[in-house]
Amino acid sequence: MRYFMILLSMLFLSGCIPYADHALTKPNKEQIDPSILGTWFWKDDRELGYIHIGLDKETKLIRLIMIEMKKDGRLKSTELFGHTSSLKGNKYLNLKWTHPEDNKSTGYMFMKYSVTSDGLGIGFMNSEVAEKAIKAGTLKGKVEKGKWLSSVYITEGSEKLQKFILKNDKALFPEMKYLARLKLPDHKVK
Repeated sequence: MRYFMILLSMLFLSGCIPYADHALTKPNKEQIDPSILGTWFWKDDRELGYIHIGLDKETKLIRLIMIEMKKDGRLKSTELFGHTSSLKGNKYLNLKWTHPEDNKSTGYMFMKYSVTSDGLGIGFMNSEVAEKAIKAGTLKGKVEKGKWLSSVYITEGSEKLQKFILKNDKALFPEMKYLARLKLPDHKVK
């Protein structure tokens, strides 16, 4: 699990995640998948954390809040909003940053997800596959070379983006990492 959270933090902060101008589907076009709502967690010898996924009262979109607590007591929080998309049986999250505010990414990031009775599987988009498609001209976008990493920004419209993702799903989302669902005991405050 440690590997998963290191990967999650690096992806969110580094620019390794491809961002897109357009969501896979329009927000509020389809109902938010209720199976993703809840609290998910991880715990290892160095940290623990929770991902809370619920609905925003005003926008009716998903609000995702991630809280990490390091062994030394330091806390880190991340907040995103977005919606779910279902494409031919595959489920995806369309997410945008809201916190930390200094994150420069303004587009959508996509994650494939799967919900089981006990866990939430999350697959991050492989930026190399998107970068190669942009360079080959099969996907509209731009690639900006950085000192160590490239920033990948997809400008393709939703309809063609859906087709590209469905055609390349296995290469774009090669791995799922699972978080456990937090199951609270029945407890009444006295």
